Amino acid sequence: MDSYQSPFIRLLPASVPLDIIGDVHGEWLPLQQLIHFLGYDEYGHHPRGRKLVFVGDLCDRGTDSPAVLDWTIDAVASGNAYTVIGNHELNLLINDPKDGSGWFFTDRTQDEERYAPWQHYAQYKRQQLKEKIAQWPLILQRDDLRIVHAAWLPDSIKKLREYQSSSLAEVNNYWEARFHDDFRQTAWYEVYRAEIEQLGSQLENENCAMTFQPGIAHYDLLRSSHNPVRALTSGIQALTTTPFYINGRWRFTIRKPWWQQYSEPIAVIIGHYWRSWYRDGVAEHRRELFREAPTQWLGEHQQVFCIDYSIGARWRERQQSIQPAQSRMHLAALRWPEKVIVLDNGKNYLSEKKH
Repeated sequence: MDSYQSPFIRLLPASVPLDIIGDVHGEWLPLQQLIHFLGYDEYGHHPRGRKLVFVGDLCDRGTDSPAVLDWTIDAVASGNAYTVIGNHELNLLINDPKDGSGWFFTDRTQDEERYAPWQHYAQYKRQQLKEKIAQWPLILQRDDLRIVHAAWLPDSIKKLREYQSSSLAEVNNYWEARFHDDFRQTAWYEVYRAEIEQLGSQLENENCAMTFQPGIAHYDLLRSSHNPVRALTSGIQALTTTPFYINGRWRFTIRKPWWQQYSEPIAVIIGHYWRSWYRDGVAEHRRELFREAPTQWLGEHQQVFCIDYSIGARWRERQQSIQPAQSRMHLAALRWPEKVIVLDNGKNYLSEKKH
């Protein structure tokens, strides 16, 4: 492990057993249930000295993002938990309202119909919340383990190591501006501008007959890898010829399974990718991501594990009056070093490797 740590890359305590929790997405009750089954008290303290680690995306879409974030902030401050920043926390820091963030951003009134009833964050506490989240790193690591929200990308990590003191929002904004400058020099820029001007609000209309837009596709493709903050929190993309609608807009790129090229001996734990605990009901645009069983490690060398089992979609079940006991969306933890998966219903499963 490199001895030098940037403000965005921090060390986990060595040899301490961990419980690594996937994307929570504001689902306060499942989080309480999970930490109970893991043996923690209401403050996140474990009698055997275990520590909680969150892979990011604690907020948005669920019923109580304020409770989840406030609890996590307190648990981190007391030394009971650690967390990295996901793309949803990043959106808060850079004031970028996205689908499901209406609990925080007052101009996301369209979220009320889809996600309410949910708890809103008190206006007077919002700046303080951002200041707390801004202190979280993008990466946690130690000799046997690496935690990042979406992707372990050495080139992106190398860029971040250049910063000895800076805010994450400032670094992100610098790389976003640099991307836009570079994209203007490509052959796709004028194509992209024409598509945006022609389509306008149709890009957010699920009911329109959308065709593949190569300019927007290449904009998203290049943007995914250019900005190191975006790359680590959202992953890298690949082109798709079949447009699909998700999270409020039409997409022309799909998430790329970077773990197929990961060959280092240190395990990487991620969230972000909406893994399904069940074989059926997987969205078409995610079928190529996970051909493995839900308990299986990923990549040719079986050194990456995604612990996100789509709890962020439980709001859909609430709309259909499906009770939590019948939910197909789970919050889960990977116990380390035991490599046991614990679901929010208390069931335990051993994670698996092919070899």
